Amino acid sequence: MSENTLPANANVLIVEDEFIIAETIAEILANAGCQHIRIVATVAEAVTEIELHKPTIVLTDINLGQAQSGVDLGEVLHTKYHIPFIYITSHSSPDVLNKAKHTRPNAYIVKPFKNQDLLIAIALALFNVSEHTTPILSMHELVIKEGRAIIKLDCATITYLETEGNYTTIYLHNTNRRVVRISLAELQQQLPTATFVRIHKSYLINKNYVTQVNSSSVIVNTIELPIGRTHQQEVQGVLK
Repeated sequence: MSENTLPANANVLIVEDEFIIAETIAEILANAGCQHIRIVATVAEAVTEIELHKPTIVLTDINLGQAQSGVDLGEVLHTKYHIPFIYITSHSSPDVLNKAKHTRPNAYIVKPFKNQDLLIAIALALFNVSEHTTPILSMHELVIKEGRAIIKLDCATITYLETEGNYTTIYLHNTNRRVVRISLAELQQQLPTATFVRIHKSYLINKNYVTQVNSSSVIVNTIELPIGRTHQQEVQGVLK
């Protein structure tokens, strides 16, 4: 990988309360090949994004203009989530640096910075933690945001998911369901690939609940769902 490129599958969270700066950083990352970039302005928003989307790395300003600073976020990233993070800030005083270093950031970049310096810092941080990353959550849990609440679902209780427009309905084994404003593709990334199979552009199923596979449909418990023409291969062997 070139020093001017980033992994396309890297999920980067930018925590910056100055919109223009945040957009500039996002553009640098996008031009370097990064396809998954999110921007928030506060520590509270950052924690919600971390719970929902499990970023690969976090770039945070120290002075966020809020009650909680980037250093507060850095402490949480280091002690709870074990996610690599980089401070990007205009503050370079010894006092700030001393406080920040105790949160064990992977890098510390002072504004204004060169594009190349930012990309190299991110690439090195990702490389250094690639063999030592601790998962944020169990692979058996799905975290969703419903209204203002964050909810954890046991993946084993999910029978299938159905998407319509910007919303996805998650059907549970006890006949309950959850409706979230998250794409089916995003949810699929958070679910165990050994258990969940995409059978249609609109449906993702838990193969443990499949009772019958037909030529053009799958029965999940008692619900018959169509198989998309482009998903025939994924459905093969779903009952094995």
